[in-house]
Amino acid sequence: MNRLSVKVLLLSLAYLCSLSQVSAERISIYSYYIPGLVDSAQEGTMVDMLAAIEAHSDLKFNLKLMPTARVQQSFIAERIDSYFPELDEFRPDDSCRTVSFMKKAIVAVNLASKPPITDISQLEGMRVGAVIGYRYGKAIANNPKINLYRVDDDNINIRKLLTGRIDAIIGNAHSTLNAINELKATDKVNIDVSQPISLLDVFFVFQPTEQGVKQCLETSKAIEILREKGLLNAWFGYR
Repeated sequence: MNRLSVKVLLLSLAYLCSLSQVSAERISIYSYYIPGLVDSAQEGTMVDMLAAIEAHSDLKFNLKLMPTARVQQSFIAERIDSYFPELDEFRPDDSCRTVSFMKKAIVAVNLASKPPITDISQLEGMRVGAVIGYRYGKAIANNPKINLYRVDDDNINIRKLLTGRIDAIIGNAHSTLNAINELKATDKVNIDVSQPISLLDVFFVFQPTEQGVKQCLETSKAIEILREKGLLNAWFGYR
């Protein structure tokens, strides 16, 4: 074998090795603590979903957790390439979002002596209690006629509602309902978790790079397979 042939062979081997290293690399993906859904990088229903996405695709992820705001800011600054979960309210317009893997239900609460709130438009002109850091979707957040008063948790909002300091509360079927039960206010308020005032898509986001879009589309394909198998319904009640 002449010197040129040896050189070509070595270059070919080096190229093949580089390809195998790239395919073996795990994709760094970020999330944040959500009780029951993302308890740690190893536990939580959404973590189980991530493992199922790996099983139904060629993707391999390395999940890392950071505070919510830091994840979002790092993505905007292009310091991280992907994260979940997210809503359209905070997603950069040029990012690639996957198909949704669940719906986030927003419910409204008001005093039992008042007509139940069944539509977002009923919140206009009201003093509406909300929770700091919680996301309610563009239809609420971007409506200038809805006055949001944010506090640390739902328990504070329930107390404010019962004492007439706010007119209504927006929240979710879990923490808001837990606060109502904890404060023994079930008979004092209107809440119907089966009739949310808004349903928000929840999804993964990736940077709009060639690689990011490819990973985004592949993740979407895997999510659709999980939907067809009924796993999204089992985990999140999403068909």
